[in-house]
Amino acid sequence: MFFVPFQFGYLFLTLPFLLVWLLLFIWGSETRREQLLMSILLVPLGPLSELLYFRDYWLPESILPIHLGTFPLMIEDVLFAFAIGGIGSVIYEVLLRKHLTKTGPAMPYHIRPLVVAGLGVTAMFLLLSIGLNSIYASSLGFVVVALLILAQRRDLLGDAVGSGIGVMLVMFLSYFLIFNLASNTEEIFKQGWIIYGTALDVRLWGIPVTEMVWGFTWGLVAGPLYEFLKRMRLAG
Repeated sequence: MFFVPFQFGYLFLTLPFLLVWLLLFIWGSETRREQLLMSILLVPLGPLSELLYFRDYWLPESILPIHLGTFPLMIEDVLFAFAIGGIGSVIYEVLLRKHLTKTGPAMPYHIRPLVVAGLGVTAMFLLLSIGLNSIYASSLGFVVVALLILAQRRDLLGDAVGSGIGVMLVMFLSYFLIFNLASNTEEIFKQGWIIYGTALDVRLWGIPVTEMVWGFTWGLVAGPLYEFLKRMRLAG
């Protein structure tokens, strides 16, 4: 075990996700375009999400902070969003050897994607307005988006649930690895997690439950998102 300086903690957390992204990219030859496209498309959500999470969930440091006014833009946010966007999009397809198909007519939209996203964001801000912590408000916002997608595309249920479980397991294993490599994880949590020592600081084998919840709900959305946007199907 070794000591990880606090400013390197977020980068250290991100490295296992980048490794998983790379393994999926190498293994999933048929999903590389989807994985890369969704990673790039979802990168802005990393820095933007911190507008919420810095308020009441966590406040990490960066190895290379760039300040936009008083707001720190972190390279780690970009790297994590890139990794988790691609992982969530293809993990179900790669592990279960699914592939995309355009067989048959394109699936119609009953609710347009922008409306689906808007309803998810609205639900999230309503939950924030009643005092729910941002990590749970955003997670429930993901659930709203996932349900609206699945209401129109029931064929993507397996993709959504499988991706949710997959991302959650990746997060669990990443934290487990960190707990077994770093000697000062508790100090990092204490310094960076705003919820440390509160009623929300619930852990499973030392790993924050909030992270597992967020990972599962993110996978629910990210897994079927490409197929929903492109109106495509999955075949086994």
